[in-house]
Amino acid sequence: MKYLLLIFSVVLVFGMCGEPKRNEIIEDKVKLVMEKMTLREKIAQMIISHSEGTDGSENSSDFLRVKDLILKEKIGGVIFFKGTSKIQTEMTNRWQEISQIPLLISADYERGTGMRLTDGSIFPNNMALGATDNEKYSYEMGKIIAEECRILGVHQNYAPVMDINNNPKNPIINVRAYGDNAEIVSKMGTAFIKGMQEVGVIATAKHFPGHGDTDIDSHNDLPVLPFDMERMNNLELKPFQSSIDAGVKSVMIAHLSFPELEKNPKVPSSLSKSIVNDLLIEKMGFNGLIVTDALNMSGITKNFSAEEIAVMCVEAGIDLILMPVGEIKAINAIEAAVKSGSISEERIDVSCEKILRAKNELGLFEKKVINTEFIDAGINSEKARKLAREIADASMTLVKNNNDIIPLKNNKDYLVISINNTTDKNPSTRFLDGLGTKMQAINSGYKMLEIESGKFEIETFINEAQDYETVIIPVFSKVVHKSGTVGIPDKQVELIIKLIDAGKKVAIISFGNPYLLKGFSVVDAYIAAYSDSPASVEAGIKALTGEIGISGKLPVTISDEFKTGFGIKLEKK
Repeated sequence: MKYLLLIFSVVLVFGMCGEPKRNEIIEDKVKLVMEKMTLREKIAQMIISHSEGTDGSENSSDFLRVKDLILKEKIGGVIFFKGTSKIQTEMTNRWQEISQIPLLISADYERGTGMRLTDGSIFPNNMALGATDNEKYSYEMGKIIAEECRILGVHQNYAPVMDINNNPKNPIINVRAYGDNAEIVSKMGTAFIKGMQEVGVIATAKHFPGHGDTDIDSHNDLPVLPFDMERMNNLELKPFQSSIDAGVKSVMIAHLSFPELEKNPKVPSSLSKSIVNDLLIEKMGFNGLIVTDALNMSGITKNFSAEEIAVMCVEAGIDLILMPVGEIKAINAIEAAVKSGSISEERIDVSCEKILRAKNELGLFEKKVINTEFIDAGINSEKARKLAREIADASMTLVKNNNDIIPLKNNKDYLVISINNTTDKNPSTRFLDGLGTKMQAINSGYKMLEIESGKFEIETFINEAQDYETVIIPVFSKVVHKSGTVGIPDKQVELIIKLIDAGKKVAIISFGNPYLLKGFSVVDAYIAAYSDSPASVEAGIKALTGEIGISGKLPVTISDEFKTGFGIKLEKK
C-alpha cells in the first residue's frame, strides 16, 4: 500500500505542476518507489515464480506457496501454466490484492491461450504461418492473443519463437519455428510482436541466441552451438536483431553452450555475461527486459546449484529470473553476493528499475485487478476461431500428388489408417469423424482404422488393405519437451513402406513434423499440415476432399527435391 500511495502522490504533484512528458513522469515515479525499497525487496522483484493454475482454492499447496512468496518475500511476478480462465483470473486478482507492488503476470502462449487454458483459443503452429507466407496472419494472431492476455491479466507473453529451424533433427523447436531461414522468421516474428505490443502486452523474442540448429532438447541436457560469429550474425542472430529493431520489449535467453563467446563449456548462454551483456545488450543494442528460460531445466541444473545460478544470472545481465529452483534460496544468494561486494547494488537497481518501469507503463500501479466480466465473450471468441481457420486453410501444403490422388474421388473406396503418437486422442478422433462425414457426402466408401503408439501387428494392417487401392494415413506426431524426438517409430515407417511395396497408393497427411516425408519419400501423395489444432485438422480434411484449394509453400527444406518455397498449387474441387 505504501508504494501505491507514493505513486498517487507523485501523480497529484505532477498534476499541479503541469504535464511533463509521460516517460519523465514514469522515470520519476519509479525512482521514488525504489528509494523506499530495501535491497532484498529490489532483488525479489527479479524473481518470477510459477503456478500450475489448476487449483484455485485458497488452501491448496500451490496457492499457499505463491501467497507466502508474495507476502513474505515480495517477489516480482508469477507465470501460469494450466487451468481455466476463471481459475487463473481469480488467483491473479487475489494475489494482486495482497501484493504491495503489482505483480508482473506472464504466460507461454506461443499459439494461443489454449496452449495452457482448457477454454482458451488455439491457433496452428508457427510453421503453418510460415507456410502461408502472409505476415498479416501473424500480426492478427499476435493481436488476438494479446487481447485475451489483457482480459486474463497477463502482461507478458513468452512468444514469439524467433529460432530458425535449420536442423530437421531438432527435437524441441521444429514446428514452433516459422521456418528455416532468417527472412521468413524475421518477417512473421516481427509482425506477431507488433500485433501483440500494440494491444499493450509485452512480447518476448526467444530463444536467444538461437535454438534452431540443435539436436538436443535443453530440457534434458545442454545443447552446443558450434558456430563462429560470422555464421551467427548471418543466420541465428538476424531474427533477434529484427525483433530489437521492431521494438520488442523482452528477450528470453536459452540454456545453450556457445563456445565462440563463452569459453567455459558448462556455462549456458543464460548465465554468460559475454552473451547476455556483451552481445545482446552492448553489441545488439537491446535495453528491454531480459528473462531466462525456465531455470528448472536439466540443461542448467546439472552443472550448477540454485544459489550459483541466481548469482550468475545477475552477473550476466538478466532482469527476470524465471522459475528458480527455490525462490528464497535465489534471493538469499543474490543478497549475500551484494553484501559481500561481488555484485553491486547499482547492478540490482538497473534490473529493478526496468521491471518497475515496465509495470508502470502497463498501468499496473493505477489498476492491477482484473474486471472478470469480459472473460466469456473475449476468450476463444468467434473472431479467434475464424482467424485460426483462415491460417490453417492457407497453410496446407501439397508436396507430392502422384496419380492425382488428391482430392479424393467420388464413388471410390479408401482405407484410412490414423497413426497417433500423442497422448491426446482428440485430433485423431476429430479427423476420422470429420473425414467420414465428408466421404459420405461424396459417396465414397471407407474403412477407418487407428494405430496408437505402442504394439501393433504390421501384417494385420496389410491384410486389411487388400481390398483397397488407396490408403490415406494421417500422422499425429508433435513436439513434446523431454521426449527427445519429433519423428515416428521405425515400425510405423515400416508399415508405410510395406503398404507401398504391396502396390497400394498411399497418401500421407502430417499434422505436425513436415520432415517425416524423408522416411518414406516414395509415397504417392503428401500434405504438410504442421499442426493438430482443430482448425488444422478441419483444413486437412477440406484439402483432402477438395473443399478448399491448396496454396501453402514449404517454409523448410525437406530434401533436395522439396526445398523451402516448394508447394503444388491445387484449385478447389
